[in-house]
Amino acid sequence: MRAQHLAASIVLTSSANAIVPKHGSEPYDVSKAAVNHLIRELAIGLGPAIRVNGIAPATVVAGSAMFPRDRVAASLRKYEIAFDEVESTEDLRAKLARFYAQRTITRAPILPLDCANAILWLAGDQSAKTTGHVIPVDGGLPEAFLR
Repeated sequence: MRAQHLAASIVLTSSANAIVPKHGSEPYDVSKAAVNHLIRELAIGLGPAIRVNGIAPATVVAGSAMFPRDRVAASLRKYEIAFDEVESTEDLRAKLARFYAQRTITRAPILPLDCANAILWLAGDQSAKTTGHVIPVDGGLPEAFLR
């Protein structure tokens, strides 16, 4: 694209964990901090025609393949959240998402659509003057909760 002088936009996905660390997830947290810096480096290296930005969502439980039933149940047990084994996986995910949401300013679960909307904005013309930035999609997690 650069060789053809075509404008383009790259959007990478980072994590709120790049800013708000969590005990026991050092490799993940550090890798996401590296993604944040990569975004800045690529913005410099690929600009001005190619814009590079990213999003940093807090935990997205709804519809996530990273949260199969056994992982959700383990998290609910860890946080001592009552649940019944007969509840559906989606109900358990919703319980866990509500728990995580209580750690944010907005108190609302982060949904895949929230991330998609931020990505669409960053990839589109409305953000044509934005590059080298990571947009939080985290409900205000860093300001609300230190873990």
